[in-house]
Amino acid sequence: MSARPTVDAAPLPFRRIAFIGFGLIGGSIAMALRAGAREAAPGGGRLHLAAWTPDGRGPGRGLSVGLLDAAPPVARAAIAEADLVVLAGPPLAILERLDDLAGEWRDALGEALVTDVASTKAAIVDHAASLGLRFVGGHPMAGRDTTGVEAASAALFGGRAWAVVPPAGAPDADVAAIEALAVATGARPIRLGAAEHDAAVAAIIHVPLLAAVALAEAMTADPAWRAGAARELASSGWRDATRLAAGSPEMGAGILATNATEVAPRLRAVRDELDRWIVQLERAGGPEVAALQGRLETARAALTGRDEMSGRGR
Repeated sequence: MSARPTVDAAPLPFRRIAFIGFGLIGGSIAMALRAGAREAAPGGGRLHLAAWTPDGRGPGRGLSVGLLDAAPPVARAAIAEADLVVLAGPPLAILERLDDLAGEWRDALGEALVTDVASTKAAIVDHAASLGLRFVGGHPMAGRDTTGVEAASAALFGGRAWAVVPPAGAPDADVAAIEALAVATGARPIRLGAAEHDAAVAAIIHVPLLAAVALAEAMTADPAWRAGAARELASSGWRDATRLAAGSPEMGAGILATNATEVAPRLRAVRDELDRWIVQLERAGGPEVAALQGRLETARAALTGRDEMSGRGR
């Protein structure tokens, strides 16, 4: 299934939305829905938002500031009577929550539609389908360096892509409902197959994550770092190159565990390019400046072409 933007989503068809997990992404979805023109539920009335987490901290904060209507201490109460359940958390945690929804929470879930916001899709979509849940996967392409509901923002998804990843045979109305959710937050829904999604995010998110981690591992073990000189001199270039390595280890491990087959071959491709750089730098008589510049120009041209393409797609 090829990617296609879906800008004319249907009106938001939900009266009650429950969040299982309520941090940066869940909180930002709730804020965007409250701030947007689609605050009213179908047929009038205020959209009802509830949330649950194991420790209750995020939902408690959301309730205290009026973002949520309910923050019950048990998950079953949060999802009872919901039209939509949004699973927000690391991929491995979402797989566990799917088991809960199909198991001990099944009677409370009823016929509610379920979606998620995880960075990998094939394992999650396939598992939801195997459990017989009414499910359409999702992945908003937005985030921040800080986590938790305190970092949430109503503008987080504005103009950003939101991958909508249905299982085979999902009803068109269910897919349109998740596209409507994305549009209601200001995002641009793009419908993708799970394999296509995971291949794409491996290239643009997951391999860069590991590149940042490997860079941090190697350079912080260097004598120049241990002596303090490198730390003192580090500025925006170092921060930009290693930013992804500063994210949640739990989230990163779950992403890599559920998308390993797409990440590994692309990581080998990066290693091959690094090996080519090493050969050029260690060339007898010194590196050829023209050859180095040629590779740098090729990389810049490829990025410029990508930026132009993404600009046309907006």
